[in-house]
Amino acid sequence: MNNVTHSKRYLPHELSTKYYAVKLYRSSHDISFVCRRYKISKASLMRWNRRFNGTKESLRDKSHRPKTPHPSAHTEEELKWIRDYHRRNPSISVCELYGKLRT
Repeated sequence: MNNVTHSKRYLPHELSTKYYAVKLYRSSHDISFVCRRYKISKASLMRWNRRFNGTKESLRDKSHRPKTPHPSAHTEEELKWIRDYHRRNPSISVCELYGKLRT
């Protein structure tokens, strides 16, 4: 059985690739040449160029974590109810737990 890990949908580019691609684009302004040379899309190059302020740090990936919780996410009180109910009834199925907590 293969150990499959969660993989990203894309191949993340190295920080140095981003840096040198943007530097080359800013010196030559030839989008297609830069994209072919570094095997990147035009959209990626333009996104990196917008973000670039002269330092490699400006091209680092930023967090994708939302700044606020989802509007329909469980409250802390609801999570406490779920944990307590599951602790008292460890063999209950998820469907039964859902039904009990809805009432």
